[in-house]
Amino acid sequence: MTRVPLQDPAEATGRTKEVFDRVAGYYGMVPTLQQALAPLPETTNALWDLSLATMQEGTLGEELKRAIFVVTAAAGECDYCTAAHMLALFRFGWSVEDCTAIVDGAASERLDAKGNAAVEFARVVAARPAAVTDEMVAALREVGWTDAEIVEIVTTVALLKYTSTVATALAVPFEKVMEPLLEGPPFRRGPRATE
Repeated sequence: MTRVPLQDPAEATGRTKEVFDRVAGYYGMVPTLQQALAPLPETTNALWDLSLATMQEGTLGEELKRAIFVVTAAAGECDYCTAAHMLALFRFGWSVEDCTAIVDGAASERLDAKGNAAVEFARVVAARPAAVTDEMVAALREVGWTDAEIVEIVTTVALLKYTSTVATALAVPFEKVMEPLLEGPPFRRGPRATE
């Protein structure tokens, strides 16, 4: 059960309604994450802008960013974000097993060596940013990542750490479409109540 009331999109007014309309224009609905953030419409709007910018800016493709999101969400124990981004990876042909493998630390057959290096680096950034070393950054450069792309990997992780913190701390309920995923790996802690 969520720790704060969710704003029913049909009853939203003023700035909250404006922000919800933007989000619904993209998703066709207002996710429970944004509904939980409704008391802060400017924060919700800024997070939405940052999410769009993170996905659109830079040279990392959406598939790689979504893989980074899955690893980051799992590191932060956010089942909501893990499930959301697994669903996004399914559009690229990923399976539950493919997603579970990267959560468990395996290299993905769906990514090349350069992509797998980015995911491994993201895993460290997500778990403990202070553990990043000069050698890790040098290793990314050796496989072809530019400094701008390394910054992009870090900011991709940072965005997901923000959203997963909100979703987990507020116990944001799962979207109905996520619920079938919660029965198996990588959701080892068992699904949260969705009431």
